[in-house]
Amino acid sequence: MEHAPRDRRIRRSQQLLQNALLVLLKEKRYEDISVQEIIERADVARSTFYVHYVDKDDLLTGTHGIFAENLDQQLTAHSAQLGASAFSSQTWFYHIQAQGDILKVIAKDSAMELAMKTLRGMIHRSVQEGMQAHKQTDQDAHIMPLTLLEDYLADTLMTLIKWWFRDGMKKTPEQMDAIFQQLVMPGISAVLSKQTG
Repeated sequence: MEHAPRDRRIRRSQQLLQNALLVLLKEKRYEDISVQEIIERADVARSTFYVHYVDKDDLLTGTHGIFAENLDQQLTAHSAQLGASAFSSQTWFYHIQAQGDILKVIAKDSAMELAMKTLRGMIHRSVQEGMQAHKQTDQDAHIMPLTLLEDYLADTLMTLIKWWFRDGMKKTPEQMDAIFQQLVMPGISAVLSKQTG
């Protein structure tokens, strides 16, 4: 229990800094925002910023940054709720939906490119973890390298996410997951059945 007040202070400081950056993003371009401006807007000490974040990119897309906010909770909640497999994309569409307001703010900014690059890395790591169940033998490797399948799944999902966002996120996460499943799963299942058969 003794850590609770400290944890609350940490969370409060991070929230102040995140809110400050979001407000500034409504006023100016990401590349024109300095750490000093974020600190002043958040009304915290410079040392406080660097206790939590390396730089403004870390504040936007780092492990404890704006874009990753609640991602772990989203992944845990939706994975458990949906019984999600390594190839389920629904969790990621839920995450994008939850971050919709932030993405609209940065949509025409260099920050969007950074957010998408970060998201692709997160998805790729998640797919890699899910593919561990399909480890190859040297004999299997000539059929289809798992690293190629991982890139294919991550890039296909990123293409769908970007399309969905540009389309105004009119479809539900469930509908987008259904599209993903239709596009990739027949081929992926066929490849994996050959490699494990």
